[in-house]
Amino acid sequence: MSRPDLDNLFRALATRPRFAELAPSELIPLAGKGLAHSHVRVKGKRVLLRLPRLRAGESAEARLSLEAEMFARAAPSEATPRLIDTIAPGELVPTGALIVDDIGGAAPKLPSELPALGTALASIHKMKVPDEAARAPLASPANPVAATVATIEANLALMDKASLDPKAKIAFGQELGWAKEFSTNNDKRFQGMTRSLCLYDTHPGNFISAPGGRAYFVDIDKCLYSFAALDLAHTCTRPALAWDPDCATSLSPADIDGFMRAWALRAGDALARETQSAFRPFRRLVWLRTTSQFIRFRVEGTHKGLDGRYADHAEKAIAAALDLKTIADQRKDWG
Repeated sequence: MSRPDLDNLFRALATRPRFAELAPSELIPLAGKGLAHSHVRVKGKRVLLRLPRLRAGESAEARLSLEAEMFARAAPSEATPRLIDTIAPGELVPTGALIVDDIGGAAPKLPSELPALGTALASIHKMKVPDEAARAPLASPANPVAATVATIEANLALMDKASLDPKAKIAFGQELGWAKEFSTNNDKRFQGMTRSLCLYDTHPGNFISAPGGRAYFVDIDKCLYSFAALDLAHTCTRPALAWDPDCATSLSPADIDGFMRAWALRAGDALARETQSAFRPFRRLVWLRTTSQFIRFRVEGTHKGLDGRYADHAEKAIAAALDLKTIADQRKDWG
């Protein structure tokens, strides 16, 4: 973040009693390891500022309002940062900003801290879901699996521009065929599955491990009402595990079992039984969703907006996920 942008942010904050004695030097920009926001820490206040990076044609007011609502919906879980206030978009801060709790801690140490991530997710997933009419402005797709398949198909439409091995294209085409068949054949089952507040982008780098063994999900900007199994699958898919260099790892089947046990213990028996029965095919579906998103990143260069080592690491993670041998090894897991 540029010095002029920091100075403008300081002026916007200084009008508020809590920050009246703030000095410009107490605004500390953080490394850009995420694609959707810039972050600034307020020294000594346990406060973090989240400034959205707007997409072309996106309204700053609408984006800020939606994200504020997501924080509010997740707050009862006590597994996410608390939204303190917002800075409305204006001349000083064109995107606006969310003022949230700065969760003290670090990237999770995996696999030892993976169960804490499961507990945090369960605290969110088990919350009461509003009636359908009250779910807006958060999305609540009629069939989350069909919506996921549509996302995959849109991403895979970019394959010819992504410099993929021809055999990789064939493999992805076969996986898309499986996903469509899986969605169609199980449509009635999915209509009856329990909805949860879900976070979508649940790779481990979006969690903070805090003192005392607790974990918090901190990157709230994609919440929707969907199936808990999709969130759980994303946390332990290979491409998601490789994304953040601060906690990139691989997991054993025993690690994943421990993660799911910790989640189930907090989520409760009914949701656990339903979710665990869907977990394996949903892992396959989310692997395809994440890997196909990497195709989009490669074509559109989205990941190049990250800072320094995060951009370099993302480039390598994308290349690894789209490598023919990686794809073949992953497909062996599905049998």
